[in-house]
Amino acid sequence: MDLFDAYPQLADRDVTVLRGRSLRLIALAGIVYDDEAFYFELGQQRHWGRLPSGEAAIGVGTPTVYPEGIAPLHHTLIRHVRKSWRCQVELYPAGHSYLVTEVGEVDVLTDVEAHVPYILVFTPPRLGGAEVPDALVQAVYLLPVKNPSVRAVSPGLLKIERVALTKFLEPESWLLQDIEQRPWAALYSDRPLPPDARLRPVLALRGIRRLWEADLLPGVWTT
Repeated sequence: MDLFDAYPQLADRDVTVLRGRSLRLIALAGIVYDDEAFYFELGQQRHWGRLPSGEAAIGVGTPTVYPEGIAPLHHTLIRHVRKSWRCQVELYPAGHSYLVTEVGEVDVLTDVEAHVPYILVFTPPRLGGAEVPDALVQAVYLLPVKNPSVRAVSPGLLKIERVALTKFLEPESWLLQDIEQRPWAALYSDRPLPPDARLRPVLALRGIRRLWEADLLPGVWTT
């Protein structure tokens, strides 16, 4: 889906990463959180990778869906969370949007409409072809939890206390055994996981990490 068809108001923004570019929106992701913690999901086993040393590499990310073209787009994401995570969330309108470019630079758009994503993460195109866009874009929304608790999802859910978010983001990956020993983390899974597996943040979490590295992560995220 064309990014400017999804969010027409972005077409008039005078920002280098947007100006005169062909941009394809490939996914909608949601940061699920409450007053206590952030909640992330483990990637499905069919998507696990293997490190050169043989250990499993498990992605840690957020609930994610493909854009369906039905406005407003975030409703599709909220329905997915309600069905897959069995919890009620709502959209938090931050009033501004961060653009994380392919090379890790960060631009900020102010005074954006409520349904414009909190973060837009840009990545280079993965494949060639006749109509290759200049970049692929993942839209990341803030989704605070409305009901009291978040239940475990398959194959696993990782709970990170708000005060420890930056501790979690600091390394590129975590050994599963190490993260299970941290007092600020809790891992819930419906199946045994390889104890020597490494957990690696993927797209949306990488965008959050980049905001932190750029000193743009609001204090509310870690308090």
